[in-house]
Amino acid sequence: MQRLSCERYPCHFPEQDCAFCYCPFYPCWESRTGGRWEGSEWSCRDCVLVHRSEVAEMMLDALLRGEEMGEVWRRMERLLLSREVV
Repeated sequence: MQRLSCERYPCHFPEQDCAFCYCPFYPCWESRTGGRWEGSEWSCRDCVLVHRSEVAEMMLDALLRGEEMGEVWRRMERLLLSREVV
């Protein structure tokens, strides 16, 4: 789902999934997402993880089934470790 009316469009990349305008895992402290320290603050500027359709769909499905955020994040970590999404 792409919101062309978003005031931040284009945010990261063409055809990104905008189901999540914010990251429910912020701050994740995970550099494999593209996030990094900028001075004394964590920056997610280069993270596209939650805007990838397969990831957003997995997150929505899991949350709608009532999975806890911690378990959803563990799934995200497994995806990152397998390099399937970054």
